[in-house]
Amino acid sequence: MRWLWGLGLALMLLVGNMGAAWATAVSELPATPPQWVLDQGEVFSPSTVNQVNRTLTQLNQDTGVQVRLVSLRRLDYGETATSFGEKLFQRWFPDGGAKQVLITLVARTATADLQAGAEVVPLLPPATALSITEETLLRPVRQNIYNQALVDTVQRLSLILRGQPDPGPPPEVVEPTAGNFATVEETRKQKDFSTAVVIVLLILATVIPMVTYYWYVLR
Repeated sequence: MRWLWGLGLALMLLVGNMGAAWATAVSELPATPPQWVLDQGEVFSPSTVNQVNRTLTQLNQDTGVQVRLVSLRRLDYGETATSFGEKLFQRWFPDGGAKQVLITLVARTATADLQAGAEVVPLLPPATALSITEETLLRPVRQNIYNQALVDTVQRLSLILRGQPDPGPPPEVVEPTAGNFATVEETRKQKDFSTAVVIVLLILATVIPMVTYYWYVLR
């Protein structure tokens, strides 16, 4: 029995160490910000990252605003997407990052955070920033649609940061639910059919005994 207990303890330690290895700390990320997507969580396809990088490069050239997105697999215990995002923003932009936007996505918990510099905040008020993270980014992420989430988020941000009207989040797709209720027309037809069946049965119940009686009498 001792060897079973030891094996169980070893497995628990192994799982714990693996979990710690998957967690990401701010100090483990590059000292300088990437350009423009850092996919630590490995949730985006290379083609999507390339497409988004081109969009963000053009946005930077046109407006001077720099948008970066970091995906992570998981965080250390007690860390949140917001606390991590705040620390990373301070590390990468110690001067305040007036024209910087940083989005942090944690894949395992499907949580996200958006940090913005002083010159960007007027374009991204709290309600808009929350809508971007919760509706544009996380809604498809929770359905494991990571690439579309990234593309939609960057496209929406690009329009807003260019001073154009906010298009809002993509419409939520609601899968149609097959109902078990009959329509009025179906109910009427079923009622008519049932009535006809009852009438036929009543006629047969009356005719059959009479026919049987006369058959015996005529014999």
